[in-house]
Amino acid sequence: MDLAALENGARVLDCSDRFYSSPDNMLFPGLARTQAEGWETARRRDTGNDWAEIALFAPGTIELAELDTSNLKFNAPAEAQLTATTTEGDQTVILPRTRLQPDTRHRYRLKTPEVEKVRLDIHPDGGLARLRLWGLLTPKSEQAITARWNAHIYE
Repeated sequence: MDLAALENGARVLDCSDRFYSSPDNMLFPGLARTQAEGWETARRRDTGNDWAEIALFAPGTIELAELDTSNLKFNAPAEAQLTATTTEGDQTVILPRTRLQPDTRHRYRLKTPEVEKVRLDIHPDGGLARLRLWGLLTPKSEQAITARWNAHIYE
């Protein structure tokens, strides 16, 4: 399941730039039809980079990351990195700084520890149409979600 899907309850906690659009856009369902339907940042005039921090809808392990630059032909980031915050609070790079192509759905197989947040760094700026973090819930997360669902059904 997509641990970063807005429709499942994931959310953007913070980001470096909301100039053109909200970073929540990259967590929307479906594919972006235009550049404006993703997260697009302004051009940087310094040596920094843009970033967004995403709270997964529940702790889990990530097996596949999709960084989609569809429709971003002239404003795609040159590179991206994913850093996870584990359930113990440690930070670990799960996708090292990697070159991206414009207008492309990039997929990367991963094997992560149990994580609850992910920071996406794009270098130097640009945008992302969609971010998907496919994986499995931790057993504890699955039990909590099942209990919440059952309580809702049988109220």
